[in-house]
Order: sequence, then C-alpha cells, then structure tokens
Amino acid sequence: MMKNLLRADIYRVMKSKLTLVALILALAFPVLIVLLYAGLGAIMDLDPEIAGTVTLFNANSIIGSAYSMTNNLGLVVPAFAGILVCLDYTNGTLRNKIIAGNRRTAVYMSHLTVSVLFSVVIITIYAAVTAGLALIFFPFDGADSPDLWKEILFFVLNGTMGFVFIATVSTFLAMVTRSVAPTLIFTIVIALVLLAVNTVLALADYHSFRYAAYLIPNFTANFFNLNSMSALGIMGQAAEESRGLMFAEGMLSYLFFGAVNTAAGIVIFNKRDIK
Repeated sequence: MMKNLLRADIYRVMKSKLTLVALILALAFPVLIVLLYAGLGAIMDLDPEIAGTVTLFNANSIIGSAYSMTNNLGLVVPAFAGILVCLDYTNGTLRNKIIAGNRRTAVYMSHLTVSVLFSVVIITIYAAVTAGLALIFFPFDGADSPDLWKEILFFVLNGTMGFVFIATVSTFLAMVTRSVAPTLIFTIVIALVLLAVNTVLALADYHSFRYAAYLIPNFTANFFNLNSMSALGIMGQAAEESRGLMFAEGMLSYLFFGAVNTAAGIVIFNKRDIK
C-alpha cells in the first residue's frame, strides 16, 4: 500500500507545474546571483578607496549562502512543498485515498517522503549550480586547507538536513491545517523565529548556550558556512576544536525535532475528519 501511495504521489509532484517552476528558479537564481556579484564587484573595483578592501566577492560568499533559509530559494522550497501537499486536499485526492482503505499513517508518510525528496532535490540542484558558476567566475579562498573536503561535507550535509527538517514542518502544517495560506504563513514565521533565536544564541556565545540547542532545532547552525565573512562562519572558524561535535549536535537536533513533527502530525491527522 505504502509503495503504491508513494509512487502515485511522486508521479503527481513530477507532473505538477509547481515543480517545473521550482526547477526553473533553482537554475535561474544562480545565474542572476553570480551576475549581480560580478556587477557589484566591477563597480567596487572602479572605486580606488574600496578596491582591494572588500573580500565579500569570492566563491566562498556565494556558495556559503546556498543553504540559507532567508536567501533566494530558502523559503521558496518549503513553501512549494507545503502547497504540493495541500493540493491533495483541494482536489479531493486525499479523501479518495482514505475511502480506498489506505491507512492514514501511510498517507501521511507518503506525503512527508515526497516533500523531503522534493526539497532535497531542488536545493541540491540550486546549490550545485550556484557552486559551479561561482567557482568559474570567482576565486575560492581556502583551497589549500587540509580539512577542506571535510568542511565541504559538513557544510552540505548540515545544510541539506536543514531543508529536510523544514520539510517536516511544512508537511505537518499542510496535513493538519489542510489550507495553503496558513501553511505558507506559519512555515515562514517558524523559519524566521528559529533563525533569529539560533543566531542570537550563536552570536552571544555558542559554548555558553550550547545545551539550549537541544531545546530548539539547530536551524541556522551551519557553522561550516564556507562564507568566512558571515558571523556564523567567523564564529565557526574560531571554534575549530569542536566543529565535529557541533556538526553532530546540529544533525541530531534536526533528526529529533523532525521526528517530533512527524509523530505529532500523524497523531493529529489520524484524529481529523476528512471531508
């Protein structure tokens, strides 16, 4: 049953115009971003007072923002994932699934799986194209670092898990509220609140507040941010000895709170009337 549901949901999402729009954005945004950086860099080079003093315009800065929840596709991806789930309500497909005898838990997990896959595929395409174009047009700082590949691995895994986590949030909201508007609004609000809380804790003193991360998702804890100009990047580079532990804590936080979202969503969904 679960396999059939998942196959049908994947097919529905692949045929959706929203998926095509998301794919176009994932390919178009990197081009626009690189052109914007190149233009700003050229303007700054024309000013002798700031030329050579601005290190923002390098591949690190562009790649480092690829998994940000507030930049470019950051909130577009989970928003689209939530809308795709809600469409199953509006067209009556979800009700038909229940009438056909499918277990509600299986229905929920199918939607969650597709949301996660959609989010991971789109953000991975976006990040890959962004990195490729950035490396073509801008220098990369840190290529001689012996831990570069480990840093990149931590960066990619932690960034991807952030979108896996927010996919559990948008799926929960879509399956519980059954409406596009509240799903979009609450997904954005939750993302921004978690972003603000984690950023404040990180800037205050990560080590003093490190256990607070166990009480909230490590939503912005991509301490492996390749953008050394960012506050998190600077802080992370100053805590070299604990980066492995920080990575493990961030991943466990995402997994734990993602599991909590999923469990709560299944319980509520099983008790709701489907009309």
